[in-house]
Amino acid sequence: MLAVCSTYGQVVMRYGPEIDNGWGNASAVVTPYVTFPATFVSPYKGNSITKIRIGVCSEGTNVYLYIKQKPQENTYIYRQKLDNLKAGWNEITLDTPFAINGTDDIAIGYKASFAKSEGVGYSSEKHTDADVVYYNSKNKWTTTGGSICIQAVVEGEGMPQNEMLIGKMSDQTASYGASTATFSVAVRNVGANDINSYTAICSYDGEPETITVNKSLSTNESDTISFEVPANIPGTHDIRITIDKVNGQADAYSANNTATAILTVRDKAFMKRVVCEEYTGTWCGWCPRGLVGLEMMKEKYPEQFIAVSVHGGDPLEIDEKQEYSYKPFISSCTGAPSCSLNRKLSGDPYYDIQNLFNMETSSDSQIAYNLTGEWNEDSTAITLHSVYYSDIDIKSPQYNIAYTITEDSVTGYPQTNYYADGKNGEMAGWENKEAITTDVCFNDLARAIYSCYSGDPCSSEDMEAGKEYETTSTIPVPPQ
Repeated sequence: MLAVCSTYGQVVMRYGPEIDNGWGNASAVVTPYVTFPATFVSPYKGNSITKIRIGVCSEGTNVYLYIKQKPQENTYIYRQKLDNLKAGWNEITLDTPFAINGTDDIAIGYKASFAKSEGVGYSSEKHTDADVVYYNSKNKWTTTGGSICIQAVVEGEGMPQNEMLIGKMSDQTASYGASTATFSVAVRNVGANDINSYTAICSYDGEPETITVNKSLSTNESDTISFEVPANIPGTHDIRITIDKVNGQADAYSANNTATAILTVRDKAFMKRVVCEEYTGTWCGWCPRGLVGLEMMKEKYPEQFIAVSVHGGDPLEIDEKQEYSYKPFISSCTGAPSCSLNRKLSGDPYYDIQNLFNMETSSDSQIAYNLTGEWNEDSTAITLHSVYYSDIDIKSPQYNIAYTITEDSVTGYPQTNYYADGKNGEMAGWENKEAITTDVCFNDLARAIYSCYSGDPCSSEDMEAGKEYETTSTIPVPPQ
């Protein structure tokens, strides 16, 4: 049992507080609804809705006000014919105050004709309970994408004191490398008295921390609680924020004072890495921008972006007669500079590279991979040990592994440069180099790919989540 101190007062039940946008076609008849669930209205049991506030962006005519338990129900609990709605907020006094029984949802809507487009007012704050529209002109149900501007004024002698409402808290997936994550949730004074202070219990996997907020909140005024939690332990973590005390007293109604969320922290081994194989050549005057693009991405994403610069038609090309050459890749390219990311997405290694990277890293990686290697005694070969595992079960996996040897700091080769003298704009200093320049340092230069471009197949046995699989290869190193 919870003793609730109550008094006469007035509270506004609402979602989004402001008219941020307008919705709807011209010459349309619509019926927008907001629904206050039982957990929202229960603190006001025994009191009544006395007024309705409706926000619109243009004049509405032939207006009716409805109260139902659910918007889609054919029958209404309350109906009232209204005057025209003027642009802005309209306050309507109910002919008969609507008594709140504390156990039922309350859906409030209005039917109106709008001569102009975007007549329905809605807030940019998104709440599914506050975004249901029957489009009478099209005979269908739809949404605005925000929160419809309908508010209910509650009055009575039994209004709760020291009562705060907490909003919904969104789940989060921590970014790789993050040490902490911050959760925020909106709270509002929905009691009949002013608030001078309140405390919240914020917990991470059941470990509580009490936050005290000394702040004045008048009736209907909102605040935001922010809570920082660790984000370096892989797995899922339970986050909970509960309003504990208001003005030193227990929060009046416990059914609406808690918000929960899940924090997902992925094992860094599953971070989506991107291998960018770039086709270039010293004969290609536009290819300096490829060098610039790869260096830019390596600097920006040192743990995720892996560059392989593949030369063709010049002294830096791998002998195409060798099995370890990049001939299949070069043959697939229609021009230079060009690149392929994870052998899925292709484009320009400067102009397209960021967008391609974003597209490829927008999805999760299910495979974690680790490689170790060591030279043989006379340094003519490298033994490579690959360990990989999945975070899901995989039936009949089809994976190949290819090993690329690259070399950095290669100099002394003349590069054609179409950006010389700024003739084709600026390109990270290449406009200050000669049209044919030896002032170039080639990095990530492909020297061999083993056993071939398509690699060697791994085991095709079914993979179990979390189980490690291994393969070992020995690759020769070109004597030059």
